[in-house]
Amino acid sequence: MERCAEVGPLKLWQGILLFFVGSFLIALLYHDEILLTAAVILVGVATLAIDKWKNMKHFFIAMAVGGACENLAVALGGWSYANAGFLFAPLWLPIGWGLSVVVMDELLGEKIKVGFTWVALGLAFAGAALASLLAPDEGLLLFAFSAMTILLFRSGFYGKREIAGGVVAAIMGTAMETISILAGNWEYTAAIFTTPLWLPLCWFNAFLIMRRIVRI
Repeated sequence: MERCAEVGPLKLWQGILLFFVGSFLIALLYHDEILLTAAVILVGVATLAIDKWKNMKHFFIAMAVGGACENLAVALGGWSYANAGFLFAPLWLPIGWGLSVVVMDELLGEKIKVGFTWVALGLAFAGAALASLLAPDEGLLLFAFSAMTILLFRSGFYGKREIAGGVVAAIMGTAMETISILAGNWEYTAAIFTTPLWLPLCWFNAFLIMRRIVRI
């Protein structure tokens, strides 16, 4: 893997600010699905504008794939949202996926060039199905995600230089979800400590996989 020469203008503080503004909007406004959708759209537009719209394609691909995976997971009973009046998952959620992937990708301290692979797309949907079907057994799902992460590194699908980006995604994604879980926005089938133990590994893998999908 090679170092990517193109570095976007999104600064670290801007990315963190946008991510947590979005997180708190989701936690505070989830009772009104339409209002929250409008608010998340505005944050998404601001994020794309800062980078002069260069990430628009990545944003919409992440929206489509992330939204589809979330609806699949909810339909299979993996977790549930307090207010979703139109689909299995709320309308704002796909936009949130687009925002999360773009911001996290820009926040990588060391840009790593990756390319699209159909394997990544398959892993995204397989991971959503796996998380849903094993959600009632927190320990088993933690083991499954751990084994999958090790396998993907051992096989060379992930590079060692991507670990830092995955860790950032794990921390930020888990923090965002914990805020919303405590606010009552959504809940998981089984979680000893409110937030499932496997969630950081889920975000770790989701981000590294989505990085490959959006580069189609």
